Amino acid sequence: MNVLIIEDEPAIAMVLEEVLREEGHRTEALTDGAWGLRRLKEGERPDLVLIDLFMPSLSGRDVLAAMRSDPRLAEIPVILITGAVPQSGLFPPEGSYQALIPKPFDVEDVVAAVNAVSAGRRTA
Repeated sequence: MNVLIIEDEPAIAMVLEEVLREEGHRTEALTDGAWGLRRLKEGERPDLVLIDLFMPSLSGRDVLAAMRSDPRLAEIPVILITGAVPQSGLFPPEGSYQALIPKPFDVEDVVAAVNAVSAGRRTA
């Protein structure tokens, strides 16, 4: 599975890349929401996107909204990674993402969420 990681904390992005590569996935990590959205629009279409919710320049919520409004990107599954509380008004609408991984996370939870989404199961 080709996984795009959009996470502004380089250490977290590196851990996510390493864990998912060990599971046999191809990964690419970008540390900025605007770069991530540009990559989605101009590059190879990933099978799955992991997005941090709160990032400078362009938030994960904004990236997700742009994805859902673009016919080419609308069907790509998304896993949100965040330390935010889901009831927050800044949270994306339920149903716009397939899974939620709260920070701090256990790498086993990341692997389980990626595997569930890749198998077509919704966890959020």
